[in-house]
Amino acid sequence: MPNRSLRLFPSPTSESRTSEQKISEQKTSESRRQRELDRISGVSQPKSVTIPLSTIVPLLIEASKSNRAWLSDFADDTVQVDSDLYEVLMAYQSMQISEAA
Repeated sequence: MPNRSLRLFPSPTSESRTSEQKISEQKTSESRRQRELDRISGVSQPKSVTIPLSTIVPLLIEASKSNRAWLSDFADDTVQVDSDLYEVLMAYQSMQISEAA
């Protein structure tokens, strides 16, 4: 009986893939698995990206206002900022505390 499952994105059949493609896929899978194990065990360096503050701040504000649960998953993560921005933020925090008192 033919397989009548719906395929929106047909994948290549195993016959159409070359042995080189299969080996490459296995290496990629093994490499991905090893990277994940290294990450979980703490052996590898954590991944990081550089993102403009103007991109991340609105997203964090919206997530905080909406009480998104995933935001608390990252509560203990650190964020690297320029020393100038750090000084401005600390001064602002000090002003906020002074005004609240």
